Amino acid sequence: MANRGRFQAQGNGLKRSESWNTTLDVKKQDGQNLITDLRNQLSNNEFSERVNAFAKVERYVDKSPSNGHNVIGQSLIIKTFSNNPQNRSIRVDVEIRAGIAFIDN
Repeated sequence: MANRGRFQAQGNGLKRSESWNTTLDVKKQDGQNLITDLRNQLSNNEFSERVNAFAKVERYVDKSPSNGHNVIGQSLIIKTFSNNPQNRSIRVDVEIRAGIAFIDN
């Protein structure tokens, strides 16, 4: 079974992502590592525009059910986390496109 998805930082001219495509289980720690990899692609200013959004997406991964988010046989999951409700275009997204993601370590 393929497990596919990505984290994406967008807005204000930025579009960077970290994706996964694997037959292995995608654990919560794997998700946190991908978030860190995405954060490392950003300049200090780009990160500071999204600091709260990164915290929210990290909590989303940590609070995932123990058996993960499952999109087998159903549509994909897309969650958007913005820094500021008045400017939702500056954000961090998580997309789970196939399989299961963020099971307990």
